[in-house]
Amino acid sequence: MKNFKYFLFALSFIEGASVMSAELIGAKMLAPYYGSSLFVWATVMAVTLGGLALGYFLGGFFSAKNKYSNFLYYIVLLAAAFTSLMPLSSGMIISFTSGLSMLPSIVVSSLLILMPPVFLMGMVSPLIIEKLSSTGNHAGKTSGSIYAISTLGGIIATFTMGFYIIPNFGLSKPALCTGLCLSALPLWAILNHKKVASGFILFFILISYILLAPKNNFSDIKILSQNEGMLGQLMVVDYPVYQTKERPEYYIRMMLFNRVIQAFYNAHDSSNKYFPYVSLMTQEIKHQKDSGRVLLLGLGGGCVANELVQNKFSVDAVELDPRVVEAAREFFNLDSGIGVYVDDARRFINQCTQKYDIIIFDVFKGEESPSHLITLESLEKIKKTLNPNGILVINGYGFRTGDKSRGIKAIVHTVQKSGFYTQTVPSTPKEEEGNLLLFARKNKFNTLTASYNFTPEEISQAPLLTDDKPLLEVLNTPAVIAWRSAYIQSAITDFNKRNIPLFD
Repeated sequence: MKNFKYFLFALSFIEGASVMSAELIGAKMLAPYYGSSLFVWATVMAVTLGGLALGYFLGGFFSAKNKYSNFLYYIVLLAAAFTSLMPLSSGMIISFTSGLSMLPSIVVSSLLILMPPVFLMGMVSPLIIEKLSSTGNHAGKTSGSIYAISTLGGIIATFTMGFYIIPNFGLSKPALCTGLCLSALPLWAILNHKKVASGFILFFILISYILLAPKNNFSDIKILSQNEGMLGQLMVVDYPVYQTKERPEYYIRMMLFNRVIQAFYNAHDSSNKYFPYVSLMTQEIKHQKDSGRVLLLGLGGGCVANELVQNKFSVDAVELDPRVVEAAREFFNLDSGIGVYVDDARRFINQCTQKYDIIIFDVFKGEESPSHLITLESLEKIKKTLNPNGILVINGYGFRTGDKSRGIKAIVHTVQKSGFYTQTVPSTPKEEEGNLLLFARKNKFNTLTASYNFTPEEISQAPLLTDDKPLLEVLNTPAVIAWRSAYIQSAITDFNKRNIPLFD
């Protein structure tokens, strides 16, 4: 009896670990297609909690009604099967739902990918509690022990998955291994039903072969690096450009974060070597200052940093993701004279004692711009970090009208409220095709070329961004949806057609 109790405790621990593993893996499977913005994570968490709640309810119902001794083990085996199938099902589901508009497709995809395994795993704890309570254990004490053990498993899985397993092994293999671990104890428990046990063993052998067998899909896109991590999927590719149909004339190197292009390097065409905003930003900075010390928040491929160094500026760069730093050095020839700090930009600013002539916010993560970086409180520290005639530059979405411009208007309002003069410069004539650069300084500008200025009324009606109300992600939601939707229609669809898998 005592061994049986520990057997069920172990099963509860593995179930709790599997719930969190499935949630993290599911969210990361959605990221290459839909990104990892606030509404993606909100949907994933809501679906996970909804699946668990429904599972708890039905698990409690069946624990009172069902007296079949192996019912619990079959539920766990089904959950293990759905978890193992996530790498296969997610691709089919995303293809099926991609015809919907973005927000409904995120919700439907999350429901179809995550709900089945999480719902079944939610049934496990009530069924275990019923088994233990029926053997004479106190129900309250038993419930507390089971939920504590299950939660402990979830905590450990969250750390190990997030910091080690997903970054090193991708998504497909961890999903399969999670399913295998979840199935081990129930398979052992029902081995006397040899046909059932043999069927599940053959199922996992088949899924293992499908997921782990070498893939021979040819693509003319050269993948130089691809890896998953808690911050998202990072890829570096050489993208072919054809002048004739026979073979590529040359390649453009790209860094992609959740399939959104973060850096672009065209060695073949010096006039279009980088994204248009890179040369525009450098040109406007040079118009204001001949040289100086620059703090660049957000490294990307190092295109901005390299361009500034080429123009005689001294550059320090802060980048949160160490994978980005490694890729910039290995694939984008990051200048060795650039000082690189792996840190959160806000944390670095708060601890910074160095004075800078120029501070640049270029902190896109995919299509997202972190909301905690640009607030009244953050800008107060920025003012102290800038030299008296220093310049603040913020790279934002190119949208200048309608709901999609709410985020940049709030940024302008907040920067002006902090005591800066501002001017904005679009990188391209069409809003949806480029960026909008916000330049700010404590005294008036020398005139910027091709500047675009919002009306005082537009700015006054925009909300202020504060630490207490970090609204930027919410205000940017229409822009994020538009940006991601455009990438789904163009780059992501193109990559899929060229046999580039959504994830490892």
